[in-house]
Amino acid sequence: METVTGVILKTQDYTDNRKIVSVFSKERGYMTFMAPSFVFKRNNSRTAVCMQIAEIELYENTRSGLHKLKTMIPVVHNAAVYLDVYKMNIALLWSEVLNLLLKKEPKNDALFDFIRYSVEYLNTTDGDIANFNLFFLYRLAALMGFRINTETYADGALFNVHDGNFVLPGSGASFISGPNAARAIYRFCTCKVEELKEIPLDRRSRSTLLDIVLLFFSVHLNLDFNIKSIKVLREIFY
Repeated sequence: METVTGVILKTQDYTDNRKIVSVFSKERGYMTFMAPSFVFKRNNSRTAVCMQIAEIELYENTRSGLHKLKTMIPVVHNAAVYLDVYKMNIALLWSEVLNLLLKKEPKNDALFDFIRYSVEYLNTTDGDIANFNLFFLYRLAALMGFRINTETYADGALFNVHDGNFVLPGSGASFISGPNAARAIYRFCTCKVEELKEIPLDRRSRSTLLDIVLLFFSVHLNLDFNIKSIKVLREIFY
């Protein structure tokens, strides 16, 4: 038997009394488990364990990679997330995106610690968290090995989604954003958390910035995002 600490990204019913659980663990990266439903007790819905940090006891399956989950004990209690519809929608968005991004991700201490810190911040902060949602998504890229190159930014630049550079208008490069979005992207990639409130964005701007970062991930990781589910979450959130 082995113990890992992981963030729960997704649970889905396999049979009436078993679930498949997707987790990003600190010790081994992305993992999937077969778990008896009683392990979840009262937290037996998809959303109740979304982005929960838990200590997991498991039996390793060396043949299929679908390990057996024995016990799951929360180590970060996200009561404020589950009781706040706004925060819950952010957690749902993160879990949907991370479950796609991290399927092949190995052990990555810095990435796990960033996710854990972000979940704890989401749970404890009473401030404006709309910008923190975008801060989280834009900071993920560098931790996964492909960063947005902030050194190429200049006033009036555009963001090139294909290589992560900022380019000046008329350069001939293919780009995805206008200068206002590029400026916001640069600030999300360079500011401190306490400075997020100084980035003025309306609902439409946040929606555009979400589309850009999802496209950036899809280009660099060759992913096919479930646009329908992301769109539903976006409409609820924004």
